Amino acid sequence: MKTYKHSCSLDCYDLCKFKISVDNDIVKKIDGDENNSFTKGFICNKGRKHLDRLYHKDRLLKPLLKINGEFQEIDFNQALEIVSNKLTFYKNAFGSQSVIHYSESGAGGFLKGIEDIFFNFYGGITTADGGTCWSAGNKAQNYDFGDCKTSDIEDILNSDTVILWGRNPYNTSIHLYERLVQAKKNNAKIVTIDPRLNETSKLATTNLKINPGSDGALAMAITKKIIDHEKFNSLFVEQHIIGFDEYKKYLDSLSLDYLLTESGITYDEILELVEMFINGKVSVFIGYGMQKYSNGGNTVRAIDALMAISGNIGKCGSGVFYSNKIYSKLLNRDPYNSSKYALNSREFMVNNFVGYINNPNNEIKSIFISKANPLNQFPNLNETIKAFNSIEFKVCFDMFMTDTAKYCDLIIPVTNTLESEDIIFSSMLMPYLMYNEKVINPSNELMDEYHFFRELAKQMKLSHYPNVTKEEYLNKVLSPINLTLNDLKKEDINLQKDKIAWSDYNFSTPSKKIEIYSNTALNDGLSPYPIYIPTEKTSDEYPLRLITPHFKDSLFSQHFIDIDGISKIYVSDSIMKKFDLNEKVKVKSKYGEIICEILLDKNLKQNLAYIFIGWNHKHGNPNFLTSNGSSEMGGQITYCDTFINIFKLV
Repeated sequence: MKTYKHSCSLDCYDLCKFKISVDNDIVKKIDGDENNSFTKGFICNKGRKHLDRLYHKDRLLKPLLKINGEFQEIDFNQALEIVSNKLTFYKNAFGSQSVIHYSESGAGGFLKGIEDIFFNFYGGITTADGGTCWSAGNKAQNYDFGDCKTSDIEDILNSDTVILWGRNPYNTSIHLYERLVQAKKNNAKIVTIDPRLNETSKLATTNLKINPGSDGALAMAITKKIIDHEKFNSLFVEQHIIGFDEYKKYLDSLSLDYLLTESGITYDEILELVEMFINGKVSVFIGYGMQKYSNGGNTVRAIDALMAISGNIGKCGSGVFYSNKIYSKLLNRDPYNSSKYALNSREFMVNNFVGYINNPNNEIKSIFISKANPLNQFPNLNETIKAFNSIEFKVCFDMFMTDTAKYCDLIIPVTNTLESEDIIFSSMLMPYLMYNEKVINPSNELMDEYHFFRELAKQMKLSHYPNVTKEEYLNKVLSPINLTLNDLKKEDINLQKDKIAWSDYNFSTPSKKIEIYSNTALNDGLSPYPIYIPTEKTSDEYPLRLITPHFKDSLFSQHFIDIDGISKIYVSDSIMKKFDLNEKVKVKSKYGEIICEILLDKNLKQNLAYIFIGWNHKHGNPNFLTSNGSSEMGGQITYCDTFINIFKLV
């Protein structure tokens, strides 16, 4: 039995380090690497399922071309010729910008994103701006701090209070959950703030059920009380904050009663939170769901302001945990200067995919999909599918016949992460830069995107495209940090310079301070300081707000392939009275309708329902219901601004 070192390629907070056991070129087992100080030898089921996906009976191993509505197998040389001819034609006839490349983070690894480099050398294309995941919050943190940084996760063991604000690590981050258990043993208070009692709530010492979309109101209420009682850190404010007076004046214009009514939190609960902030060190983990509202960016800015005014930035045992973009800034992400060839690059906002495609002036002729399943994850799927179908030539790179692949004209099968050499890093909790060793060979070398696009560039005579080995390419990527691939093969590297984020108080904003008042935001047409923007409320026609949290055993749609049955919708007891438990029901929004099985959550707010995200079309995907609105900053899709009604089947 031979052992290999590899890392999980899922777009997860933890990015676990694996130990892979192989016997006679067959992968037998995936375990956690006990030598990695973050992973500590244990991993989740999602990570173990890489093995199931590697040998799955439905995995695609040959390219598929749609002919007369049916897919037929072709070889990789044929696929290369088809793609080469199509791209050459579209560039000559309509310009390279007539091609869209849409990718997400469904498969991590630096070289898994080589398509971006290829399309730059192709001449520049059309890509998406905004996001399906975390873009409003990232924009907010850039306004406030000038960058997105977090402390080392071990620092929460020094916290007096850890607040999980819209975070559910029991489902989404098992290594954070393990540290929370330790922190609680150290007598730290664990607080969950969420519209529902989630799976982590059992661990918490305090659970607050907030009205969805009102997290900014709660943050402002706490801040208002701290300021009114003069319990803020005045020295910290004076030395490190821009805009305290302007923000205080704004908070003075809001009554506490209004903020409490909006948030659904009681006066006593606010006082309890205020005590935590003024009497101890507080760490806050912000979930991405809370910024998937029309006010999402201001919500994160309001939490940042609370943490700053209470003096919980830059100190041991305190800080805001949202995203941690270390390596994307340290590495050479474009080592062969492909961007200078991307003369025809342009962008559209991802929430406006339908409008952009349907506008004839944009002349979109082809779309390439990689590391993504947009016809599962985009909102307003009925209109999205129509727009997608209108595109002349559609190509998908994937391991399986996904909801998106089914609508494409050509499917190119790709490697499982275990079949590909790469380097990998996270912009969330995992602090290490790691080497992914190729464990076994794929059935065809061209399943590896790096080799496919290198060969495609040769066929298209893109003379400046780097015809180099992976090792040579990755050595140039690593050169700014004075490391080689051989260095990473020996050990994982942690380049997080500061174990406590912003401990030097040298913020990356123009003023080098925390900018509660941001001229950058003002110049972008936004309020310079955080404001509370009430979200849309329920109506008689659609009396329930729908949210779509993450399932424990799947990250989005990757692991729903073997799940039978239909999607489940969870409702409160007042709604459940109208139905039988496990009854099939019609769930309808202004965007569409699906059939679900209805289940009871006794701890749910009365005007709220939820469906876990990831269900395929055949199950009843909640994105046939969801809103394609945009947050006020960052272009985040506002999935949580979706309203529904539930009916008995006739």
